[in-house]
Amino acid sequence: MTDPAASTVRSRIRTVWDRAQLLIAFHRDPARKLRPEPFLWPPKDATAGLRPDADDQEAFIHLRGRDRSDDVQLKLRSDRIIARRDPGKGWSGVEIDDCMVRVLVGNVWIEVGPDGTVTRRADDSTTYLEGDGSIIRFSEDAEIMVSSDGSSITRRTADRIEGLTPDGVVSRGRRLE
Repeated sequence: MTDPAASTVRSRIRTVWDRAQLLIAFHRDPARKLRPEPFLWPPKDATAGLRPDADDQEAFIHLRGRDRSDDVQLKLRSDRIIARRDPGKGWSGVEIDDCMVRVLVGNVWIEVGPDGTVTRRADDSTTYLEGDGSIIRFSEDAEIMVSSDGSSITRRTADRIEGLTPDGVVSRGRRLE
């Protein structure tokens, strides 16, 4: 008997990639001179050693998109996996190592740490979502902190400290020393 829910899920799956190829990129020639473009070689046994220094040679999987605009390159390193694609369709980079995942969306890096903390790094600010749910944001103009239960909110600027606490509102000038 066929499960109707399983066939519904299959019918909603959109094929994005239709081909994968393992390649080794040799960045230097046999005389150790840097090549202007890497020499790409598909290994015959479909295996590749992962070197600690990817400047000489690196292994990657090229995933071909159905319309070629969805092509993704999975770089296989001895310490991490890197996924790259052309900007414009959501993420353009993903890095995975043994304790963290980082995603590049536009010019913003989003990191998920081993304890579940999330860090958002942009050109002009950094925001932390801590494991307890509190939020800390640093920008050029201010530092903002929100407690995990939302009961306390503070903002520090170059000349003021302001806050909402369970005891009331605080707003005062900073002592400049």
